[in-house]
Amino acid sequence: MNSSTPRRQSRQSNKPQSRPSAYFLRPLCMAMLAIWGGKALAQAQASSAAAPSAAASAAAADTNPQAPAVVAQKLAPVQVQSNRLPASKFVLSGEELGRVPGTGGDPMRALQSLPGVVATSDDNGAPAIRGSRPEDNSYYIDFLPVGYVYHLGGYFSVVHKDLVKQFDLYTGAFGPEFDDVHGGVIDVTLRKPKTDRLGGQLNVGLLGADVLVEGPVAQNQSFYFAAKRSYIDLIVRKDQTDKDSGVVYSMPTFSDYQGKYVWRLNPNHELTLHATGASDKLKLFRPADSDVAIQDPALAGTSRANLSSNTQAVVLDSVLTPQISNKLALGHMDYKNKSAAGSAADVDLKQDSYFLRDQLRLRLGEDHDVTLGAVGFVNKLKLGLNLLDARCTEFDPQCDLSSAPRKELYDDLSIKYGNLYLKDRWQLTPNFAATVGVHYTHDGYLKRNYTEPRLGLEWRAMKDTVINAAWGKHNQFPDGITVLRELGNPALGHVQAEQAVLGVTQRLPDAWSVKAEVYHKRFENFVLGDPKLNYINGGSGTSKGLELFVKKDLTDKFSGWLSVSLAETKRKNDITGKEFKFEYDQPVVISLVGNYKFSDKWTYGAKWSYHSGNLITPVVGTRRDATGRLRPVYGELNSERLPAYHRLDLRADWQYSKRASYYFELNNAYNRDNISGYEYTADYSKRKKVSELGLMPNVGFEYKF
Repeated sequence: MNSSTPRRQSRQSNKPQSRPSAYFLRPLCMAMLAIWGGKALAQAQASSAAAPSAAASAAAADTNPQAPAVVAQKLAPVQVQSNRLPASKFVLSGEELGRVPGTGGDPMRALQSLPGVVATSDDNGAPAIRGSRPEDNSYYIDFLPVGYVYHLGGYFSVVHKDLVKQFDLYTGAFGPEFDDVHGGVIDVTLRKPKTDRLGGQLNVGLLGADVLVEGPVAQNQSFYFAAKRSYIDLIVRKDQTDKDSGVVYSMPTFSDYQGKYVWRLNPNHELTLHATGASDKLKLFRPADSDVAIQDPALAGTSRANLSSNTQAVVLDSVLTPQISNKLALGHMDYKNKSAAGSAADVDLKQDSYFLRDQLRLRLGEDHDVTLGAVGFVNKLKLGLNLLDARCTEFDPQCDLSSAPRKELYDDLSIKYGNLYLKDRWQLTPNFAATVGVHYTHDGYLKRNYTEPRLGLEWRAMKDTVINAAWGKHNQFPDGITVLRELGNPALGHVQAEQAVLGVTQRLPDAWSVKAEVYHKRFENFVLGDPKLNYINGGSGTSKGLELFVKKDLTDKFSGWLSVSLAETKRKNDITGKEFKFEYDQPVVISLVGNYKFSDKWTYGAKWSYHSGNLITPVVGTRRDATGRLRPVYGELNSERLPAYHRLDLRADWQYSKRASYYFELNNAYNRDNISGYEYTADYSKRKKVSELGLMPNVGFEYKF
């Protein structure tokens, strides 16, 4: 949802902007995704281990100089980044992403400037990756699932920027250690707590503030705790009225926290306690005489979202022998969603998930590593759903809530899910390595099993040139509401994808590098609405593209990167045979990011971004339905492309003192009027453009204590 005005959509839908049912029902979509199979929740719990335990332990030695040397000595050789260049993987530090202009220091929003990533809107940082939706990604934070990753429908992330050590972005054909998903994998590694003294820092921005406290507890124990909260609701307490639409809305609120307690039991065992959580509240009222309420009366009235999620987990990292390491996690996650959208829907969802993850790594030789993993969870849900069942999917623009039948579902579900995987990486010669793996999925709800092969090849053709390739099959549980009894079809199969990638990476002098890749994805079993079975598997699609990534690491004063993506993505209704462009199809995406360290006090940055205009489905006429209500007649699905999007963001960081620093941003510096879509009048006779964010300054303050 929107953080400023309630009429702006957080993502471009395939319906005209005058029909923001998807926008106001976004909390409901989050709820449905959470119902067993959503990527933000249950699929994340069903995922396999995201970060190799050996690499995590080695990273501990990097961030904690007091960590036992024996851990780093035994585990570091398992994964040496200089010799590992897998396909479709991009690794950036939290510091690099935290200084990208236009993000307010939020590293998760900076992901939109990387290859293969499509920006959905200025309001939404969630990436759409290589022909998949933002909902089709998996997110990991320190080996563990999180309830949701973005506040306010996508405007801010729940990740504390000063705790991020590294981001690993996998855009396709990833290994068997990752869970059932056909989009991308975002694997976030947080740093260890500091052990020298008790201290912390305070960050204050225009919309919110956060605080971090960390330090040692005992000789082998340390902790950190960070918390963030918005405060615009404390400044603007009265409800606001949007002049154009008449919508009355309250200022949204959000908060989150992250805590870690590390106990180094001995040189070979480390126990970590994790606690994370987030919450969001939004509320608005749409008058019955507003244009959208006239077009879809079910949206009139109060819409609200009250979301929260908390995760608690214990993780044990063990070095069993010099050749064997293990990572074991036990955890619990709760999720609550109490949302409504006028009279269209009322959702009351409560979820408790209990999960176990284990990953065993075997060093069979100097150049031979085997990884075995298992994941299991039990997901208990209490559902209270009262909604108009329009059966909306991306394959049909004719989605009218007010004419849909009302359905109710009150149920308690207990669902079991499990994954097994095996990965064998063998350095066959000094210049050639192969990774062979298999991923097994057991779906205890839909009674489905999937066994999928994965393959990766790395060839060091020359000293600084690596050619890599990857191929694999992947599955993904359908959106949660589509499989519920009465509302959906419990006989659905998973969405399936076959992905192939070929790339080359060239390291250049002075910390420059170039990476180019071509990829192809083929999708099957997308879900369509069906009058008899509610939903069926009947859609397919393809995505193909060429990507270029030129990067300059920070060695002296200048750092940054150029990202260019050329792509084409299509969907096909296999029942009708009709093919159309995918909602997030953007043939050209370019991002240019640069930072220049002018002095010890000042660092300057700029980011220029460009992408082809978003696709919309235009209204080409009107008709009267059986009740006499005026209804739109749509043109071809996603047949109109908006003008190209581009903008320039500027940033300056000022290190005022050893403890205090400021940042200043000027977003959309040349005030480009980027169009996000159109709003239609109540009778659809006219439409007016809806613009993205205009010229906008931003400032933030950080104090370390």
